[in-house]
Amino acid sequence: LFSDLAGFTGYSERFSPHEMIDMLSEYFEQMTEQVFAYQGTLKEYVGDEMMAIFGAPLDQADHAQRACAAALAMRDQLRALRQDWGKKGRPHLRARTGVNSGPMLVGNLGSRYRFAYGALGDQVNLGSRLEGLNKTYGTEILIGENTAELVGDSFLLREVDQVRVKGRKQPVHIYELLGNSGDTLPQEMEESLGYFADGLKAYRQQVWQEALDLFKRCVTLLPEDGPSRIMVERCQIYQEAPPPEDWDGVFTMTTKE
Repeated sequence: LFSDLAGFTGYSERFSPHEMIDMLSEYFEQMTEQVFAYQGTLKEYVGDEMMAIFGAPLDQADHAQRACAAALAMRDQLRALRQDWGKKGRPHLRARTGVNSGPMLVGNLGSRYRFAYGALGDQVNLGSRLEGLNKTYGTEILIGENTAELVGDSFLLREVDQVRVKGRKQPVHIYELLGNSGDTLPQEMEESLGYFADGLKAYRQQVWQEALDLFKRCVTLLPEDGPSRIMVERCQIYQEAPPPEDWDGVFTMTTKE
């Protein structure tokens, strides 16, 4: 699990270094408590990003469920923190979280001068890319297809796209983590999710006008929905300049975001 604060460094112009440290410390403390509540292992804080590992060093058969549950708990805790901070004149924080599962090397890594417990591997890198992709799609939590397969029906998910992230040849289906399976979504969101799924199907079949109409319905229901707005723009682009005949429905990212 990777989680990063959106635009936090930009607040350094408005707040003193001591205030920035106080805010970041309070944020990290509350987010880390959610990770620990689901028996995750805190790997590190780097700037305003944090990384956690589930399923190591102690084996957890349900590591993917724990990671997703922690991500949702962090989201909910941040919403509560925003309300409290708003009363104090502090910034309106937003976080982007990526969760991915798969084989990786986990253990003490480094050299004889310094080493630390951590994780390495393609699936770790993909988790970091998923966190960054939230900026592109306007989402809060994105998970990879491995995680989506492992959690099954335990959570409410929306397939957002199939992408090829920078530095990786193999494409991956990405999903937005919306809530727990028992959660009730607003009616507008329920309707929008149905239209989005149909739009994604038409999009992959290159039926651009049908896909565009469906994604526009999503935007009408939820004007601020990032994935729907992105897909509307993309359908309009492909109507004017269709992709090559061998297009596989994958969107290739040219940056690490």
